Amino acid sequence: MPTDCCLLRSDETAAPAAVFPSARGAPSPLAQNWRRLDYLTLGNGRQRSAHALLGAGLWDELQLLCQDLALVSTVAIGLDRPGSDLDVLCQHRDPAALAALLARQGWQASAKGERVWLLEHELTGPDDRVWPVELYVTPFPIHTRNGWRHLSLMAALLEHFGWAFYRAVLHLRLEQGLKGEAAICQLLGLPGDPYQALLALERVDLERLIWQSSPLTHVPRFKDNLPMPRIS
Repeated sequence: MPTDCCLLRSDETAAPAAVFPSARGAPSPLAQNWRRLDYLTLGNGRQRSAHALLGAGLWDELQLLCQDLALVSTVAIGLDRPGSDLDVLCQHRDPAALAALLARQGWQASAKGERVWLLEHELTGPDDRVWPVELYVTPFPIHTRNGWRHLSLMAALLEHFGWAFYRAVLHLRLEQGLKGEAAICQLLGLPGDPYQALLALERVDLERLIWQSSPLTHVPRFKDNLPMPRIS
C-alpha cells in the first residue's frame, strides 16, 4: 500500500507545500487529514493566500452548514498553477437544499448527478488575490470521494519519489497544462484514463513503482509555488 505522506523533512522534498498534517496511527496509510488547513500557513505564497481566504469566514460558515469538509485542491500539495481552483468537498444530508441556500448568496449552482451539486464562485481574499472556489456537495462520506482519493495518492507519490518527481510533475502542469493526475500517469507510464489509473494504485505497494529521473531542458518557475525560505 502507498506510504503515508508525513511531515515533510525539508524544503527539498516532495511538495514544497509544505507541512502536511499526517494522520499517524490511522488504520489506512491513505487516511490523510485533508480536513485541516493549518499546514497551509507554513507553505508557499499561494498556500498562505488560500489559507487567508478560507480562514476569513468561509470555512467556518461551511463547517456550520455541513457535516464534514475537506480541501482537495492541488494547492494543498503545491501543484497548483495560475487559475487553479480551491476545491472543497462538503458532506451534507441534503445537497440540493444547501445548493439552493448558497445560490441565494451568489454561488452558481449546478446538479452533477448522484445527488452531487457543484457550487462555484470567485472570491477575493484579505490579500486581494482572487480565487475561483468550487464546492462539491455530496451526502456521502468525503473520504470516499474521488477528489480525496486522488489527492491522497498524489501526495503519497510525491513523498515517495521526492523532490525531482515533484519538479517533473510541476513542469508538466505549467508547461503543458496537464491535470495533476495526467502528469503523474505520464511520468509513471500508466496507460488509459489517468483518473482511473491513479485510483488503481490504491492496491499497489509504492515500492513496486519505478520512475527514472531525467534532466529537464527547461523547468518553468512559477514563483508562488516556490517554498518559503528556511529561517535558521
